[in-house]
Amino acid sequence: MGKDMYRIGVDVGGTNIAIGLVDEAYNIVVKTSIKTSEASEPEQMIDAIALTIKKILVDKDLSESDIEAIGVGVPGTAELTTGRIMYANNLGFEEVPFLPKLKEALGTELGSKTSFDNDGNAAAIGEYITGGYDVDNFMMVTLGTGIGGGIIINRKLLRGVNFAAAEFGHMTINLDGVDCNCGRKGCFEDYASATSLMNQAKEAMEKDVDKESLLWQLCGKAENADGEIFFEAVRRKDRLALEVLDGFTTYLSEGITNLINILQPDVLVLSGGITRAADLFLDDLKKKVAKGIYSRTSEKNTEIMLAHGISDAGDVGIIGAALIDRG
Repeated sequence: MGKDMYRIGVDVGGTNIAIGLVDEAYNIVVKTSIKTSEASEPEQMIDAIALTIKKILVDKDLSESDIEAIGVGVPGTAELTTGRIMYANNLGFEEVPFLPKLKEALGTELGSKTSFDNDGNAAAIGEYITGGYDVDNFMMVTLGTGIGGGIIINRKLLRGVNFAAAEFGHMTINLDGVDCNCGRKGCFEDYASATSLMNQAKEAMEKDVDKESLLWQLCGKAENADGEIFFEAVRRKDRLALEVLDGFTTYLSEGITNLINILQPDVLVLSGGITRAADLFLDDLKKKVAKGIYSRTSEKNTEIMLAHGISDAGDVGIIGAALIDRG
């Protein structure tokens, strides 16, 4: 029997940097994380990632030759030709020579096995490979701190002329909407991300002057609202929570309808922690999209489904990053 080989996936998020050791069956053997706020400067982040990877090898008694590949999924535009993060608004990075510096920090052997890509692209690659989707055209939309994703056309990842394709979150759905940190107004992720859902719930609570809703009873104060509490209130048919969720799925359906109208993929997959509660909103979302898409009378339309290749929504970024070189 051959020697077991491993991959390492690094998922750089706005809140956490998740790092995992992945085996040949796409299982995460070791998983750890770093608070992004504690490694917010490029040099800090690069050093923290390199040190964590080396610690994983020591802890698991692995040599550098046991690692087949290291992949890093980063938010924003990952310029594959130079290894620079050209722009990542959620990190405040601009023209950062991320990959060359990380390779240097890792050393010659590990560095030679290291690649990077946009985190949404990484997640799409991971889900497409592990989920066994036998389709030519595939789209993944990740709902988290922001909204990202990836596009696979004719079984190849679409990166765009400048590697900035699939920034779904920065598609405007409300021209007079809120300011986005990308510089535009009314961006999709400011209305339909997991973060924006919680913001909408808190705003609705503040406007509910009588404070008679179950959300108030469960939270005590608006700032205590989180996803678990919110969806518990939805399950218990709380009026305020249901109103918020209806507004959220309307925003989400607008963005998804736009994406389908533009690309008409065979499958559009939703991922992210919020999809754990999809039984409470997926049917409604599909109905709203079905009413809005231009191709509504066609015999065949895009199938909207939840990610299933990677069982834990929190593992999508790690496994996807570990498989970047296969994209």
